[in-house]
Amino acid sequence: MKYFMLLALVISNQFYAQNKIEHFDVDSKYLQETRTVSIALPKNYEQSAKRYPLILTLDQGLLFHTTTAIANHLSSSSRMPESIVVTLSAGSKHRNYYAPNLYNNHRDRLYNYGDHQEELLNFIEYELLPLIEEQFRVAKFRMLVGFSPSSVFSLYTALVKPNLFQAYICLAAGNIIGDGYAKDERLIEALEKLYNVQQPTQQYLYIVSGSKDAEGQPYIHTNIKDFNAKLSKHHSSGMYAKAELIEGEGHTDVVLPGLISAFNFIFPKEKWIVDYLNLIEENGTAKENIVKFYNNLSKVYGFQVYPNADRLYSMSCLKNIGRRLLGTNKTSEAIELYEYWTTLYPQSHLAYYYLGMSYEKHNDLDNAIKAYNKSYALAMSQNSSEAEQYKNALKNLKQ
Repeated sequence: MKYFMLLALVISNQFYAQNKIEHFDVDSKYLQETRTVSIALPKNYEQSAKRYPLILTLDQGLLFHTTTAIANHLSSSSRMPESIVVTLSAGSKHRNYYAPNLYNNHRDRLYNYGDHQEELLNFIEYELLPLIEEQFRVAKFRMLVGFSPSSVFSLYTALVKPNLFQAYICLAAGNIIGDGYAKDERLIEALEKLYNVQQPTQQYLYIVSGSKDAEGQPYIHTNIKDFNAKLSKHHSSGMYAKAELIEGEGHTDVVLPGLISAFNFIFPKEKWIVDYLNLIEENGTAKENIVKFYNNLSKVYGFQVYPNADRLYSMSCLKNIGRRLLGTNKTSEAIELYEYWTTLYPQSHLAYYYLGMSYEKHNDLDNAIKAYNKSYALAMSQNSSEAEQYKNALKNLKQ
């Protein structure tokens, strides 16, 4: 596990550097204070025209950078969509202040939490989310991530505003689901009732705890068993719920493997991983088959899913599969594919460079020059070191 954590730190350092982090303040009438919002934008966000799912993390110091790094790593290998990750600065109140004051059925007492969840929920629904969606290209797929006390808030939101987010990730929450809003009530049955009666349009609910938590709270095993038995029967109606223990993990240790497991639950590999080498051999053009795959995936999730433009060591991206098409003299298909790339990333100098290459190989020199000129102009405007390469491509073409 120590090796796994070290590997994750390396991944975090590598992928966190790809994100542009923006900050803005919100003077909230609901919280009666100013909060700073931090937003991690996906790599090449400013070059693209795409809309991205939103991940809101409720514990800035513990969750923001870790969630950003994991989302980057999984999306870079087409295991989940690129996403915008958001968090809030800590306010003047303790983090427990905005959590519901549940009744602990095993200790026979209240949690002693603040019970001011409506204030935070109103802030998120009526102030934070509208501001984010006004300023950034956000898809209609939101995820809420909480840990321990903020998992209590996340579960509350899932119950009272089930359609506000499409996915709820509740870390270190295996004990919480066995408690309720009154003595001898459990959130498990409250969620079961919601799913039986209201049936939100689409929801993914993931609960996890580390096995070390269960050593001191053995009833967590029962909670997880009951949760899965009562809620998994709703999967056919678009309500996906899963609770699990991760062996060897403690209370905070569970964050990293829990997030990875949560994203694998929401975006399972069998749905997301596809070999473009197989797609280009099917009937139709490469672009048609790739777009068809992602359009079908989009129907499952209710937002537009896009192919990766570029990937390291993989043919399953627009850049590299286009090169394969050029290598097999399918230049018309390569042109169509790279034109599609430029529609997704209209400010990408790399996309226009490869479009120019495909036109050049197709002996359409006029369009090749136009594409190379565009790539050079974009590179210069973005102070990219690739500008010299594009300049040389133009020079060689004109000789």
